[in-house]
Amino acid sequence: MSLIKKALLIYPPTGFYMRDDRCQAPVEGMTAQPARSPLDLAYMAATLESVGVKCMIKDYPAEQQDWSNLKRDLVAFKPDMLVISITTPTMSADLATCEIARKVNRDIVVVSKGAHYLARDEEVLSSYRDVDIIIRGESEFAVAEIATTDDLANVSGISYRKNGKITKTPDRSFLDDLDKLPFPARHLLNNNLYLTPDTKEPITLIYSGRGCPHQCIFCAVPYVSGHKIKLRSPESIVQELEECVEKNNIKNFFFRADTFTWDEEWVVKICKLIIERKLQIRWGTNSRADTISKKRLEWMKKAGCWIIGFGIESGDQKSLDLMKKKAKLEDANTSILLCKEYGIKTYTLFLIGLPWEDRKTIKETIKFARHLDGDYIDINIAYPLPGTEMFEMAKRENLFNETNIHGYDYSKPLIKTRYLSTEELVSMRKWALLSFYLRPHYIIKTIASIRSPKVLFNYIRAGLQLLCKTFSVQPNVSDLRE
Repeated sequence: MSLIKKALLIYPPTGFYMRDDRCQAPVEGMTAQPARSPLDLAYMAATLESVGVKCMIKDYPAEQQDWSNLKRDLVAFKPDMLVISITTPTMSADLATCEIARKVNRDIVVVSKGAHYLARDEEVLSSYRDVDIIIRGESEFAVAEIATTDDLANVSGISYRKNGKITKTPDRSFLDDLDKLPFPARHLLNNNLYLTPDTKEPITLIYSGRGCPHQCIFCAVPYVSGHKIKLRSPESIVQELEECVEKNNIKNFFFRADTFTWDEEWVVKICKLIIERKLQIRWGTNSRADTISKKRLEWMKKAGCWIIGFGIESGDQKSLDLMKKKAKLEDANTSILLCKEYGIKTYTLFLIGLPWEDRKTIKETIKFARHLDGDYIDINIAYPLPGTEMFEMAKRENLFNETNIHGYDYSKPLIKTRYLSTEELVSMRKWALLSFYLRPHYIIKTIASIRSPKVLFNYIRAGLQLLCKTFSVQPNVSDLRE
């Protein structure tokens, strides 16, 4: 029997961010990212509902609602548990929610989850007295255990205050069998808030796998998901797809995994099942450049895949080696060419601003991005996520102010390199984006590929928005021209 009767699970009104722990990027600060449905909240709501807790999910940024709407919901719904999903960039603003909730209900149980807490749980509990419980690591089953226990010591992977002292339970083991997760509670979401950038149709995420064996120094995956790759069964994934199509009328998907294309046999089986079930869907996913093959792409294209995102990161091989990417530039060349051969669009992502970078390495990255000539691009500036090797490296070299890491992100950086100021990194990023998207060749190619006036209008609108954002600070490009 649940001790908690009602739970309000929220993304606070503190900006559009990806809040799935692995990635904490700003949606509005990137060039080709749609708002993502809050599946972390929907998964937690599903486990809470399974133990009898009535749930409400609110994504205040997506609904364009503010603090007054949050207070109204607290008063009207009367939850006895509040669950807050935070990111490192927004954490200080996110946790302002706690004080509002406490004023409405002094006895409300305030729970918060986020990758930040794997490294900074005690610090946060010491600084934010209105936070009762912090979930460290995977949260789906932890939150239901919190709701049903009369002794928090029985719940692994949490930190809380007891008798005025901070108490930490043993770490929670990573969930190896992802099929044990219930389907996310999409019936609690306004699915029409999350639309594809081009067709403006509803889109949702499908969490399909966790874990990555690599050790990129900037990435949160090793401590958020672990190095062991865990994959849902193809049958479970396709069953969820069917439910989305039949119950929610969603036909656009993004398969979320730390590396979706890792296991060729698994990928092909998913694609065959999609075709066998006659699911007329459109989907994309993310990949490493060294896990692409003709067989994978052939079946992915048949099953409705239209775009793949690649974390290329750099156009300088030495930088790739230093960031422990374990990738080769030729892998990127090969994969992008293969995608073009099979008519699958590519979204290439690069990272600049790592401690050792100078103008030469960043110019190599910009040059390589234009050479690959993907369909979409993002160039982010490194952000020191607590717990990562990059955080410790940049901290040792005094490349950022450790006492004030909130309020910044991949597009609003706080970091500098050994050779470049923060302002120079911002300028180089802006120039890189402009030099890619404003090429006559790129504009002609993009327009020629569009078959719908509606899609053309959406592309033009997105392009104008990108120009407005990019020119908000005029880049200094005098020494970046080739």
